[in-house]
Amino acid sequence: MREGFELGSFLAGLPLGFLVAAIVLFFSWRKGKKERRYDERFHAIHNWARSFSWVVTTIVILIAWAVVMIIEPVGTAFFVLMTIYMLHMISYIVGAAIASRRY
Repeated sequence: MREGFELGSFLAGLPLGFLVAAIVLFFSWRKGKKERRYDERFHAIHNWARSFSWVVTTIVILIAWAVVMIIEPVGTAFFVLMTIYMLHMISYIVGAAIASRRY
């Protein structure tokens, strides 16, 4: 360990930081509920933004995958990007299944 690093101070500050974050989140959520920030319009905009973000992430992963295939032969980077892409698509399938069951 580095000199000057006190584990006791760190362990005391970590829960304190979580407590402060929880208090701030609670009051911002309460204020948002009073101002009706979480109504149908909010959810519609949030769902549209999330789907747009998902499409952009898919395109970025595919471009990065193509660049990796052009620059270097099939190697670790290729398989890492392929795994990320597969997990991305599997998460979409699971999300679509949950959403179709809900509605």
